[in-house]
Amino acid sequence: MMRTRTAQICIDHEALRHNFQRVKSLAGDSKIIAVIKANAYGHGVQAAADAFSQADAFALATAGEAIALRQSGVTKPLVVLQGCFDIEELKILSELSIQTVVHQPHQIALLEQCPELKLKLEVWLKIDTGMHRLGMPLAMVEVAYQRLRACTSVGHIRLMSHLANADEPDHAKNREQLSALGRMHEKLNLETSMANSAALVALPESRLQWVRPGIMLYGSSPLLAKTAADLDLKAAMNFDSKLIAVQQLQQGDEIGYGSTWQCRQAMRTGIVAAGYADGYPRHAPSGTPVWINNTLCPLLGRVSMDSLCVDLRGVAAEVGDRVVLWGKELSVDVVAEHAGTISYELLCHAGSGFVSSTL
Repeated sequence: MMRTRTAQICIDHEALRHNFQRVKSLAGDSKIIAVIKANAYGHGVQAAADAFSQADAFALATAGEAIALRQSGVTKPLVVLQGCFDIEELKILSELSIQTVVHQPHQIALLEQCPELKLKLEVWLKIDTGMHRLGMPLAMVEVAYQRLRACTSVGHIRLMSHLANADEPDHAKNREQLSALGRMHEKLNLETSMANSAALVALPESRLQWVRPGIMLYGSSPLLAKTAADLDLKAAMNFDSKLIAVQQLQQGDEIGYGSTWQCRQAMRTGIVAAGYADGYPRHAPSGTPVWINNTLCPLLGRVSMDSLCVDLRGVAAEVGDRVVLWGKELSVDVVAEHAGTISYELLCHAGSGFVSSTL
């Protein structure tokens, strides 16, 4: 079948499995919740579920994500990180034996209004230890726990929280948050989860009974000061395209929309069949690297919907040559840094709704 677009995403299942084994080697006795929300960070939720089959549970962002995965035949424990927002969702999660996070008092009220569910819901009580995104304030946690214990619709209860600065292991806030969670863990004597990818790697004291790795499973570094290669992580998403034109420009020629790049000398340039319609970041500036024939070639000018221009000085390249936007040959972390964003955003955008081959 003819491809509809030249740019393509290819997912390496072996890389996913390798990265999970790295997680497992760090987790020790802690159980592992593999985070596969947002279509597994753009890698395909079913592919990720298959590759992470040794995980103890999977985490999804929404009830809809978890329900779809369960209905696809996945039997492993599933955890909904945003929790439920109406009684109908609670009933479906109960029927499908899906766990839910509770981070707001109104979610406890919903459970109190559902005394008769098909199966009691396993609940993760989320505590705000200092990130101030989702979670019960520390002063409300004990009351929230007692209310959950009194709910006839609630079964097993566990605790969780989230670090705001885990990508900077020496940040003072990490110790404050871990200390706050530790006090509540000792007081309530419940299984507890705190460690995301960065904390799993760099903060051993955060591992506790459960860990929740996300980005490292997909081959991107969770730490600001370490590369994926430093951590023995393998890129699982390969974003490729081809050169579709090569041209010789003259000194003073301007390139692309807005004429934001002007040739300082006569130079050879190439057009790559990939743009923001394919998930490449439109805001990537000139100088962002792409890989062609073992050479990193700088982006020139603005990214278009279906194409981008690169500097071919110093590389032997012709029409039809393979181009790597990111993947094994060029880390997505490098592209993200040039584009002033994070790998999560690039992976999710490029992987959203794609139909691709797999390795």
